Amino acid sequence: MSSFIILHHKYHKRSLVEAVLYIVKTGCQWRMLPHDYPPHDTVWSFYRRARNNGVWDKMMKHLVKVTRKQAGRNEEPSYALIDSQSVKTTCYGENHGYDGGKKRKEENGTS
Repeated sequence: MSSFIILHHKYHKRSLVEAVLYIVKTGCQWRMLPHDYPPHDTVWSFYRRARNNGVWDKMMKHLVKVTRKQAGRNEEPSYALIDSQSVKTTCYGENHGYDGGKKRKEENGTS
């Protein structure tokens, strides 16, 4: 527990947050975090605790509201778009669907 306290106070929270945002933006691995940021295990620990406490969700929701308000829009979105290619459907979709204009061999009369 004392090592957590030492690590926690050794780095500014801003640098920890910036490191997490860097990982999110670039998609790099935790261990590949540039040396400009605190050590990856410290950043990971900070992120994990914040995520488990719900801090990241609250922060992202707040940032969305602030950004939308600054853009002259309502704080809450009125609708959402979902990419239909990434949404799983029911089991009925497995045997049915559009074939993209392809013809089966049976339909062509060839075997």
